[in-house]
Amino acid sequence: EESVPILTKVIQDVSQEPIVRHEAAEALGAIGSLEAVEALKCYLNDSASEVSDTCEIALDCLKWTSDSGNKINVESASNLFNSVDPAPPANCSDVNTLRNILLDENEKLFERYRAMFALRNIHSKDAVLALCTALNCNNPLFKHEVAFVLGQLKDDSSIPYLQHSLENENEHE
Repeated sequence: EESVPILTKVIQDVSQEPIVRHEAAEALGAIGSLEAVEALKCYLNDSASEVSDTCEIALDCLKWTSDSGNKINVESASNLFNSVDPAPPANCSDVNTLRNILLDENEKLFERYRAMFALRNIHSKDAVLALCTALNCNNPLFKHEVAFVLGQLKDDSSIPYLQHSLENENEHE
């Protein structure tokens, strides 16, 4: 919690790259203290979509975990990959259903993240292919997170998709 003021300063510093500010917001979401929540609320309408989207996902996750029916430990759901994920995995094991949620750009990012982490945890050939397909979505933050998840999986079948994404000069830096 003592890092909250420093992380908040990083988010406030618009001279920082949006992805750096995103990482600070994601860390605030993982901390989840009252002070962190207040900082996240301040940047819900940030001009950088990576920052505003991250704040929205973090606040949705904190709301989800505080609801009485969702008292699972989000960290224990992520321990398979030794990470603290910004959203818990969806309680679904049907790859087609998860793929549809993942690729639905009208769905809330929090729900798409939940589908993404569930697919990561399934780690089947079809789950990896669904994640690779998500690299074609429009949201730069979402693609960043999908690439991170594919890196966690270390699945050789994702290499051509990741390489194609990296070689796309129209992508963010």
